[in-house]
Amino acid sequence: MKSIRAHLLIGLLFGTLVCTLAAAILLYSLADHEADEQSDQRLRQLAWALPLHLGASLRVPPEPDADDRFLVQLWDAQGTLVYTSEAGSALPRTAKRGYSSVTYAGARWRIYMEQRENHQVQVSQPIAVRQRVAAHMALRIAPPLLLLLPVMALLIWIVVGRSMLPLQRLTQAVRGRSPSALQPLEDGGLPPELRPIVLALNSLLQKVDHAMSAQRTFVADAAHELRSPLTALKLQLQLAERAGSDELRETSFRKLHERLDRSTHLVQQLLTLARQEQPRDPPRTDCDLLGLAQQVVADHAIYAESRRIDLGVAADALAVRATVQLEGMAVLLSNLVDNALRYTQPGGQVDVATGLEQGRPWLRVVDNGPGVPAEERERLFDRFYRPDGNAVWGCGLGMSIVKSVADAHGALVRLDANPAGTGLMVTVVLSNLEGK
Repeated sequence: MKSIRAHLLIGLLFGTLVCTLAAAILLYSLADHEADEQSDQRLRQLAWALPLHLGASLRVPPEPDADDRFLVQLWDAQGTLVYTSEAGSALPRTAKRGYSSVTYAGARWRIYMEQRENHQVQVSQPIAVRQRVAAHMALRIAPPLLLLLPVMALLIWIVVGRSMLPLQRLTQAVRGRSPSALQPLEDGGLPPELRPIVLALNSLLQKVDHAMSAQRTFVADAAHELRSPLTALKLQLQLAERAGSDELRETSFRKLHERLDRSTHLVQQLLTLARQEQPRDPPRTDCDLLGLAQQVVADHAIYAESRRIDLGVAADALAVRATVQLEGMAVLLSNLVDNALRYTQPGGQVDVATGLEQGRPWLRVVDNGPGVPAEERERLFDRFYRPDGNAVWGCGLGMSIVKSVADAHGALVRLDANPAGTGLMVTVVLSNLEGK
């Protein structure tokens, strides 16, 4: 693909050449029109100035300039040709008074005929003479136009080069930056055409900066959170090695398995959060939210049964369809159900529901566990945050994953108390999706 400079230069130079040619054609047309008007006026003046007593012996002196050639003819009242300025020229007499154009002997003639005192005066001129005069007039004007072409080409080259300087400076400003230099580009003094590009680049740099900051924070938090379980694993392994009896060794290994399960869960949650926070635009498909809820409930049925928790889909759940990213929505609902099962006491109840709110589809998970104080609910979305006094083990990433998926869908997550008593009710309203 050609550069913008090449496109501008070729386009402007070609346009200049076309305009010059058009100007030359226009000048020739104007010169031809001007030559016609002047020659017609001379024909008329000559016809009226010609004396009627001309005899055959009188001859008009020949013109040295071929462009001033005229044929003068005079007929008497009987129609006899009594005078002609060129012997041997027998241009027929026209019956039309005034100006007319005829073709005679393969040549075009311009004629002016006037009736004077029973005489007919006819003055003629070859049209080729007029065209030659017009061409001479145009050729006298053409050299300045031709000399103007290189001057205009040089001016175009200079103007285009100077106009491209801001773009070159912007290119150098971007090219000279290091990967860590993400501060906004200066937009002062830029042409209006470049300012939208700079604003778009600054917006992109800001997004990249935020993404890198989030990545650094994520890595630091992950390293901090992994340090404690790994240290506990090592200590537990040392206790198992030093166990003096089978009973102590069995207890140590059981606790070691618990630590491994927690570490595995933490790593899985970290990977899920990292995958959900990647800047991507996965394809969305039409989804049956009620069917998705039933599937997630079935996936957690064994865990719920092991904790003697009544897990199921609410009886009043509606069959709702929405266009979502299926994997992300499954992760969102799975984390909500998993959190509800972990923090609900044995013998409790967790219900999953779907429905419509002002035409917008929603998902809801309600439990009758201890709940979360209103002043701490917003902090549940912070990474690795867990309310004080909570004896249930976890990594504090479940609600962060839920928030990440919800943000990717433009959804709203509401945390409310269970209207039926104690517990927490989490509602995800898919505000930018179409429900059916």
